[in-house]
Amino acid sequence: MLELGAGSGQFAVAAAKRGYKVTVIELVPKAINLMEKLASEHGVEQNLHIIYGDFYKVDIAGQFDVVCYWDGFGIGSNEDQQRLLNRVSQWLKSDGMALIDIYTPWYWAKVAGEEMEIGHIARRYDFDPVGCKMIDTWWQKGEPESKVTQYLRCYSPADLNLLMKESDLQLDRIKAGGEMNYESREFISETSLERAMSYLAILVKS
Repeated sequence: MLELGAGSGQFAVAAAKRGYKVTVIELVPKAINLMEKLASEHGVEQNLHIIYGDFYKVDIAGQFDVVCYWDGFGIGSNEDQQRLLNRVSQWLKSDGMALIDIYTPWYWAKVAGEEMEIGHIARRYDFDPVGCKMIDTWWQKGEPESKVTQYLRCYSPADLNLLMKESDLQLDRIKAGGEMNYESREFISETSLERAMSYLAILVKS
């Protein structure tokens, strides 16, 4: 199994504990340190291979049964996503599958303007209808100059199919993600695709 952008390694370590051989690519040294510590705490260092680098650039020998990318697809341009999908195809065995979280445009358009507070941190969601991007802004309460904003391109399944038109990947099936009730601050894990904030795209080679 190959995980892209593994962060501090919660999924990778959990998969390794289940007996999977997991290779991860991570760009942030601090995240790698946390991942190594977590792997050591759970005794799975032998099942976890960590590659420090940019998954747009690193070279990996061999192919994988599963390639997964959680909560990050959509950073950059359409061309960036196509380049990444081509790399995923190269890393994937002919009978393998890719699991990719993808944000939905309808959900993030609906919740534009929502604000919340998490401890000392304030957060606001907005939506760019022209670029079809979710806009996520964080700042320290009382310090608006500390704002940090990230943009994530949202894709409907139809958009995703267009993105993969020149690829040998195809959309095999979809699993709807959850939605947030901002009035009750309750996360609803089971919902329909038209209400979901994201979906899991399961891709196979054509």
